[in-house]
Amino acid sequence: MIFSRQSRSLSILSSVLLFGVVVLALPGCGKGGSGGGSTSVAGGNILRYPLQTEPTNLDPARVEDGDTIDLIQNIFEGLVKWSDENTIVPNIAEKWDISSDGKVYTFHLHDNVKFHNGRILVAKDFVYSITRPLLPDTKSGTAMTYLNDILGAKDVSDGKTTELKGVKALDDKTLQITLDNRRPYFLGKMTMPTSYAVCKEAIEANGNKLDEKAMIGTGPFKVDSYVSGSVVKLSGFKQYHDGAPILDGIERPIMKDSFTRQTAYESGALDYTDVQRADVDRIQKDPKLSKELKVLPRANVWYLAMSQQAFEPFKKKEVRQAFAYAINKDELIRLVYKGTATRANGIVPPGVPGANEKFQGLDYNVQKAQELMAKAGYPGGKGFPKLTITYRQGYQYVADGVQQIRSDLKKNLGIDVDTKESEWAKMLDDRKKGTLECFHIRWSADYLDPQDFLSMMLRTGVEENKIGYSNPKFDALCDAADVEPNADKRKAMYIEAEKIVVEDAPWVTLFYLPDVELQKPYVTGLRASLFGHLPHTKASVKH
Repeated sequence: MIFSRQSRSLSILSSVLLFGVVVLALPGCGKGGSGGGSTSVAGGNILRYPLQTEPTNLDPARVEDGDTIDLIQNIFEGLVKWSDENTIVPNIAEKWDISSDGKVYTFHLHDNVKFHNGRILVAKDFVYSITRPLLPDTKSGTAMTYLNDILGAKDVSDGKTTELKGVKALDDKTLQITLDNRRPYFLGKMTMPTSYAVCKEAIEANGNKLDEKAMIGTGPFKVDSYVSGSVVKLSGFKQYHDGAPILDGIERPIMKDSFTRQTAYESGALDYTDVQRADVDRIQKDPKLSKELKVLPRANVWYLAMSQQAFEPFKKKEVRQAFAYAINKDELIRLVYKGTATRANGIVPPGVPGANEKFQGLDYNVQKAQELMAKAGYPGGKGFPKLTITYRQGYQYVADGVQQIRSDLKKNLGIDVDTKESEWAKMLDDRKKGTLECFHIRWSADYLDPQDFLSMMLRTGVEENKIGYSNPKFDALCDAADVEPNADKRKAMYIEAEKIVVEDAPWVTLFYLPDVELQKPYVTGLRASLFGHLPHTKASVKH
């Protein structure tokens, strides 16, 4: 998942909240449904925390960034989910069976799962919900990343059929999914939004679009209102199958500026928020705020991607390796990230089974970097074309990190690079188009398997490989590991594949970064995992 978790003044923000655009009412799902409504959230047990950007896409079939997934995971849900212990546990499916060849999964659904209008969910809802992302008209950029292992997925994606061969409702409470091969990581993919249950009637009534007018799910919260550019409000779903949430509701003010978020938290307008690394020293010295500071481990890797299709010099491995040797990761972590990050020598982060924590990768070596640049035809940086590094807006520590990288490249390679701050949705779109020359970004685990970082991201031709990297030996190792039933053999194959790709250097892996947050002491029951916060089913706000 791309960048999971992490305005000018608070008075201006407050004005926007009071005088924003018209609130959009949300229709019900099915005839006679009560709908999401546009009433204000009842009661006073409201959790307030910011969205760092405007939601990129509210459709589970199309969303691809962690910030928006953090919002919609409280509204929609799937067959299985992640626990506080980072294990996959039952959700809408109360149990499942796996065939001896590892290809057929039979899910047995709970009896009491309801959509937000009160309609009972049945297995056919999942046939629709899992098929829909693959249909060309849905225009999902993630369907063939997370659903591609299902038998017949490519035929649907290619427009050859509208029926997904590998997904069948055996009866109202039994769903069967057949894969093209054994895929030991498959249940992890079923935790992703592309397989969340959505409401067919609501989507059809909305012109076959799933936006804020058709966000009818089965999750613990339902949408009350969405004021574009301002705030999203959710209310607790009292008929939630796992028990009504404790919270009356959730409010997500949209705050793109990190200073605004920090000011809002310290003034009491937010209950928790992300922390910029530059503020860590000040917060640690503050008697009150220091007690509210939380460091939360996350399974992610930050990297500098070098596109071989958008920037000609990156087609030379020597140039890519030179960049890797020229960036001083330890100084980057010390100066910008205040020691809160861990240097990334490889790609697969700690916490993911199969991570090779002994791997040293391409360490900082200025002499070797300069020799490689000269070998590539750019001695001392002479003749190297102008390069732009793109990064997302709204995070000062990201901007500071890119400037530190820029400084290292100038000092150690003699090259000048431009830097460009980009609005998040545009950056994701440009990345998808493959037009970014070089970009600083994070990949956060979708599920805890090396496949999610290696095969998923860098195999030749996969959806997430937007930079033109290709190595047949790497591909062959990933292909074999992806279907290998023996855990130890799979691990060994992925470790070898990781060594190859780090040596090829399509990315400069930089660091593994935990989330740093401030949380008010009156907030209880927040559940964290290696992926970020889990749905707020147990959270409570008691002033």
